[in-house]
Amino acid sequence: MNKLLLCLILPVCALSQDTILISNSIPEIIFFENKKEEERLYNPQQIIELDQKKIVSLLPSTTADVLQKSGEVSVQMSQSGGGSPIIRGFEANRVLLVIDGVRMNNAIFRSGHLQNSISTSPFLLNKMDVIFGPASVKYGSDALGGVINIQTKTPQKTEKSIHHFNQKYSSVNQGVTLHYDINWTSNEKWSFLSGITLNKYGDLTMGSNRLHGYQDWGREPHITDGNIQLQTSYNQVDFLQKIRYDVSKNLSYLINIQYSNSTNIPRFDKLNDISNEQGKFEQWYYGPQKRFLSSISTQYDKKHLLFDQLNNITAFQEFNESRHSKKVGGMLNERFEKVFVLSNSTNFIKNIGYNSLSYGVDLQNNIVHSTASNSTTTRYADGGSEMNLLSVFAQYKIPYGQNSSYISSGVRLNKSILLANFLDTATFQLPFSQIKNDNNALTASLGWKNNLNNMWSFSTSLSSGFRSPNVDDLTKVFEKSGLVTVPNQNLKPEYSYNSEINITADYSTIDWNASAYYTILRDAIVKDEFILNGQDSLLYDGEYFPVVANTNAQEAHIYGFYTKLIWAISPKLKWVNVVNKTIGLNKYDESPLDHIPPLFAKSELQWKNKNNTVLFYTIYNDWKKASEYSANGSDNLNEATIDGNPSWWTLNLQFSSKISSKLNVQFAVENILDIHYKTYSSGISSPGRNFIVSLNSSF
Repeated sequence: MNKLLLCLILPVCALSQDTILISNSIPEIIFFENKKEEERLYNPQQIIELDQKKIVSLLPSTTADVLQKSGEVSVQMSQSGGGSPIIRGFEANRVLLVIDGVRMNNAIFRSGHLQNSISTSPFLLNKMDVIFGPASVKYGSDALGGVINIQTKTPQKTEKSIHHFNQKYSSVNQGVTLHYDINWTSNEKWSFLSGITLNKYGDLTMGSNRLHGYQDWGREPHITDGNIQLQTSYNQVDFLQKIRYDVSKNLSYLINIQYSNSTNIPRFDKLNDISNEQGKFEQWYYGPQKRFLSSISTQYDKKHLLFDQLNNITAFQEFNESRHSKKVGGMLNERFEKVFVLSNSTNFIKNIGYNSLSYGVDLQNNIVHSTASNSTTTRYADGGSEMNLLSVFAQYKIPYGQNSSYISSGVRLNKSILLANFLDTATFQLPFSQIKNDNNALTASLGWKNNLNNMWSFSTSLSSGFRSPNVDDLTKVFEKSGLVTVPNQNLKPEYSYNSEINITADYSTIDWNASAYYTILRDAIVKDEFILNGQDSLLYDGEYFPVVANTNAQEAHIYGFYTKLIWAISPKLKWVNVVNKTIGLNKYDESPLDHIPPLFAKSELQWKNKNNTVLFYTIYNDWKKASEYSANGSDNLNEATIDGNPSWWTLNLQFSSKISSKLNVQFAVENILDIHYKTYSSGISSPGRNFIVSLNSSF
């Protein structure tokens, strides 16, 4: 730990000789974590950007809702306070979440479905970038299927304070959102941004028009009242404080403090379980989900022998989560998790002629404390767990021609060390009291982008990603779908290998881009039948269940395509179409892979004049037949119909008007036909007809 702290301090101390105060106005320095994703990734993979204007226009409830409404990413939901993005058939801990250059993925990110993406308000965002395909060379472990890079608002130099106020109401859950942020500058060297968002959501109403023909689907009597889904309400607060200090024309510091806290979030996909023709659980809820982040970024731009730019981010994060369940007539089981993450990321950029070299080092230290109520076993190792990640990387870009064409390559070496201690080995008769897992991983990338002319561009890339087994993979004991997962200490990293082609056309009235990809997944960590102490079953919470464990047992191939067409029919009218299709199969028997959403698409007509915008759009998801579900995956076939997850589509209308230079108003009707549906793999029915009104003001 002392060595880690030393590495955190050195990059800042090394700059002390350049901290010269000046009285003149200081040019704006762009922090590396706030630069465009293409400048950071160095590999021409498919990337989409959702800027602040687009995010607000979608009228989202959560950050996950931004992705779902964009039509670019499929999102799974187990409860109202949820949202687990799926990128090219990868989900949860196989998709990396990054916020302001800091990894959100921690040592207990699981493989099923995660709601961590909602732990920051969409009204606090500056933009979101989604990288499709492996990106481990730049981002390290967990970037198997892609990266969701979230950038929150950053202080800007202003002559006077700038205030933003947002208020939104949605009828489908009686939801109320209040947001306020302020940006101000002091003495030209100090800039501040403070923001807070309050959300209050009631019980969610599902659609009543059952075009799919399954009249009782999602209507379990003990947990619904007509079309109202009971125990789906929750509240959340998100806070952001940033302080920027421009020391000189070469050096800036940025302090970033974030806090998110929710109330209890009932888990609807558990509360709707049936046992003996009645609800199985009296209670099943996640305790308050708390996320705290504090970081300091150092941006130094001055030519030296080894670098021209240096960016360093030192961060501390604390995550708190808990699970509380009580079966009918049973006792309350409570499990609590607390994770502390200390990290440091240093990135150097050196221009060598027209070429560019980016290299750096990442350090991550995760400490996990897992506890439980007196009569309940812990979810993870009860003696505590620690996971350390150390990696070094380098990326090189060689431009050529006069049209921003380039060739790029990159490599990353990662080391992962995990240590977990078990105090109670008798309850589950574990044959060990400690797990130590030590792994190395090597990934690489190679890309080529060629701008053929002013209208056409072509790119292709090869990239690999990896995920080191974490505390959740190695130490978890829990029951789901009638199976008990037990620890397996012999896990090693899983890998994905991706090839893709991207084509872009930009004519006067038509913008078109398309991507096709093929990914090989090797040594995938999946649950498989397991024998513990010669037994294939285990007593868990008073019941015997078959035993399974995580193993490196799967090899699969995933392929698909993405296309987006924007047609400017007239100066005021635009038509936008997005289509995504993914296919995933196990290599050995061609059986379906889990986490593969059906084809999904969005078609939107946009009409705009100087002050008004009208959007009419439809979102569509194809059938996911029961035969297309993975037999041993986490796709929640039990939450679908007997035939699988029916196709669905919604019609939606939105109007926004700029009342004045300081006030904008938005009205929307979502799911106009009040259609009942569930998004793929979700445990809760999606919102029915929803009337939304939003007021946005700047002053």
